[in-house]
This record gives sequence, C-alpha cells and structure tokens, in this order.
Amino acid sequence: MTICIAAMAEKGKKIVIAVDRMITANFPIPTEFETDDVPKIYKLADSTLAMSAGSALNAYEVIGKAKSLVAAQQITKVEQIAETIRKSYQDYRRQLVIERFLEPRGLTLEAYYNMQQRLTPNVVQEVENQLTGFSLGVDLIVAGCKEGDDCHIFTVTHPGILLSHDSLGHVSIGSGAPHVTYFFIGSRYKKSLSVKQVEEIVREAKKKSEVAPGVGKQTEVLVIPEEGNLVPPQQI
Repeated sequence: MTICIAAMAEKGKKIVIAVDRMITANFPIPTEFETDDVPKIYKLADSTLAMSAGSALNAYEVIGKAKSLVAAQQITKVEQIAETIRKSYQDYRRQLVIERFLEPRGLTLEAYYNMQQRLTPNVVQEVENQLTGFSLGVDLIVAGCKEGDDCHIFTVTHPGILLSHDSLGHVSIGSGAPHVTYFFIGSRYKKSLSVKQVEEIVREAKKKSEVAPGVGKQTEVLVIPEEGNLVPPQQI
C-alpha cells in the first residue's frame, strides 16, 4: 500500500526517485497515516538507494542485512549491490519459514529434507507450500549510479527475483504502480529527457497514483547522483 518510482534521465546518467509517506498498519483495525519517521528510502552506498513497498518491518530486516554485507565487502557496483539485496531477501524469507513452520515441529531445514520420506503427507504438503509460497509482503527497488558508469534500476520481488529495468528506464512498485505505468506510457517518457523534465513526469505520475488505496499525498523526491541529497534517507 504505497508508491515508489524510479526513472532515468540524461541518457541514463541520472535517476529521479519518488515515494509517498503513507503507512498502513493493523492496531488491530486497519489504520493509515502519513509520517516521515518510517523510512521507505534507504541508503545502501554512495549514490545507491533502495525503496520499499509493503511490510516496513520485513523491508528493514532485508535491507539492513544487505547493507552490512555491502559495507563489509566494500561493494560499489550497483549490480552487485542489487544481487546482495536479492540474496538477503531470499535468506530472510527462508529464515522466517524455518522459524514459523519447521522449528515448532523440532526440525531444521536439513532435518526436514532428511526425514521427508518419514513425515506424514499433510506435514510435507504444508511445509512445501510455505517453502515455495510464503511471502514477505515486500517489493524493493534498487537504484543507483557509479562514477564513470551508467545508472541502473532493479527490482527485487517475491520470492527473491532480481530484474533489471535499464532497458525501459523506469519502474514503480506498490498499490499505485499501475497508475504510474499508464501515465508514463501516455507521457512519452524517454531516458534522454533532462532531470527537470523527468522530475515533472515523476511528480505528475505520483499524483495520479494517489487514487489508489494506501497511497499518500505527501511526496519525497530525490535525484541520483546529486551532491548532498543522500543525507535524508534512513541510515541502518
């Protein structure tokens, strides 16, 4: 329930990103509110950011683990950072499946596979369904530029699929994504447009997406790379 947008400009040398600030939660009744205290943009490295749609808690875990690896291994290429996010997504998803569906049965993943033939069909079916179908409820955009190289845009989606959007030049995630996509098609967007032109398209597309459930009216827009504009995103 949100909107996150990334679009290239200046022939792939810059990226304009935008997110709303709407948070949807259950307390236990469904509640929506806008805040800048819960991040949707995370700094992964110099001029590389991640944006999240869906569960803020799961996104925080996935991105936090990935950022630690990026820092420890001094990863600077956007493609490698995106791959690190993908692995973190899959690892965290697997961890939750083990904690919720195997450990209560006294099993590890290795023990489950070793004992699979001796388990009842119902247990095997349930575990297999969770291993293949359990969702974190999170979609991610990784967008960044490395000095001397073109910019890159990737998504990481269930169950940990990494996809490049460089050829199209733009992507959006969240409940407002269909509205953004249709607007971009009608706007005759091109990667060769200036930052100012792309920012205008991104802002208008975000405004169009506000009719979707869970998309807020407050907007945060950043340009990558742009000196000084990577301070606001959440440091984790």
